[in-house]
Amino acid sequence: MDGVVLYYHSACRKFVGRPCGFLYMLEFKGVAFEVKLPEEAPADAIPFFAVPVVKLPDGTMVSQTPAIMQTVGKALGLGGTSPAEEAHTMMIVLNMQDILGEWEKGSTPLKQNPERIKKWFGVLEKQLAVAGSGFLVGKGVTYADFFCYPSLVSRYNHLESLDGVEKAEFPKIGAYIEHMKALLAPSREKLVAKGYPMDP
Repeated sequence: MDGVVLYYHSACRKFVGRPCGFLYMLEFKGVAFEVKLPEEAPADAIPFFAVPVVKLPDGTMVSQTPAIMQTVGKALGLGGTSPAEEAHTMMIVLNMQDILGEWEKGSTPLKQNPERIKKWFGVLEKQLAVAGSGFLVGKGVTYADFFCYPSLVSRYNHLESLDGVEKAEFPKIGAYIEHMKALLAPSREKLVAKGYPMDP
């Protein structure tokens, strides 16, 4: 899988943003990659609305973060170990995408809606219980973990500033975040050394 090229704002040098989990996944699996500016994307690339965009080693171009994570994750053996796990891995990515989409939008954004946060976080809490492994799907890490972990950290910490919901209601999410933080610590150190300001 060596030779992946990611196109994103500032080539991820000023901020990492949406591709954070993707960079973690590549570094974790030891994939050689480049990050370039959006304007460096091939002129004949498949039409896309916005970065991130990824060019695979065979020249295939993919945009939309969930599609990128699924395509590359499965190629790296991180797509689940059965058809059911493959389906659930993508399902969880799309659940997190919905959480991100609702967080700042609407007449009552999700970040201001404790009851709806409880519903969404409750789904994640139950999923961790079903997996029973410290990961979101099955017994090992999947691309869903790399996608969800970075965004989940700040949203879980947000609960400290919100009335009507507490971190203590979601102990498995808290343990999951610490688990992923430890797992990805070596990858984070390498990425920071390469000049990528990883957050978290």
